[in-house]
Amino acid sequence: MSNQPTPAISGLYPWLDEQWVFFERCLELDRLAHAQIIEGPAGCGKSKLAKAMVAKLLCRAKERYACGACRSCKLLEGGAHPELIDVTFETDPKTGRLRSVITVDQVRRMIEQLQLTTSISSRKVTCISPADRMHSSAVNALLKSLEEPAGEDTVLILVTDSPGRLPITIRSRCQVISVNQPDRAQTAEWLAETTGKEAAEINAAIDAAGGSPLRARTFLVSPELDAYQQVRESLAKLLLRPGSVSIAAAQLAELDVTDAWRWLSALTGDLAKAVMMDALPDWIPANIQLDSKSLLQLQQQADINRQLSNTTVRGDLLLQTWLIHWAELVIGSRERP
Repeated sequence: MSNQPTPAISGLYPWLDEQWVFFERCLELDRLAHAQIIEGPAGCGKSKLAKAMVAKLLCRAKERYACGACRSCKLLEGGAHPELIDVTFETDPKTGRLRSVITVDQVRRMIEQLQLTTSISSRKVTCISPADRMHSSAVNALLKSLEEPAGEDTVLILVTDSPGRLPITIRSRCQVISVNQPDRAQTAEWLAETTGKEAAEINAAIDAAGGSPLRARTFLVSPELDAYQQVRESLAKLLLRPGSVSIAAAQLAELDVTDAWRWLSALTGDLAKAVMMDALPDWIPANIQLDSKSLLQLQQQADINRQLSNTTVRGDLLLQTWLIHWAELVIGSRERP
């Protein structure tokens, strides 16, 4: 059997080394808890870590990562492993659409499956993602399972971007593995190695992604980065021509609304920090004076508008009003002596 694990199973991102070492150590000392929570910001590799942990827990070989060659690994690769229970959003048979919550019936079925004896691996593993989107009744059903585990051979892995939405009764019964966003230098190095892009394009992608390495890579291999740059260019032009709000609004209205508000928030937040450090970025036209307090207020409003964009509030009016405030901020700076 080869000692080289398959990339699909063991290809962890470099910033996940510490978490994997912790997981390995727990296994080695037989101190792995019955339930794990993998938490951290979106786009940082939590799902990748969870899949690697699942594969390792089910693998029959004694190697650092899942071997990728045993019967268990082959079944896992084919999506037919009897000891793995994946719990995520299901299609609602009534509407034909994907549900936005994990239901109590899903958790109950999972608990029933955990009662069965193993046939291939020495453990039964379940992965719940996103765990913070469980219905309250599903949470209560899961809590009973955590209080009375099906057996020492079962491991539950909960993956979440929003750990604060999980009740303390769940968190207190789980071992927590935190995945942090890597620093900018490590993200830039990884993106350069995996995409071959130039530094300027990589830095723009990291800005657009709010520092998320996986989202930044998506921007680099798709047209989304162009959209981010369009947002920045529209704001820059509006600084020079405050009366062109309608033109800027029409341009930005063509973009994905969630991304547009996230980028407007990120750009104004970063700009506020730059103003406080007296180091404006090169996309800001010369001789423009900006106030950090006003920029932070704009950032806060952009975050609010991103939430409102999912409601019945008219998105075009939200965007136009925000851009008017942006233009007024610049006009005000010109009126100051």
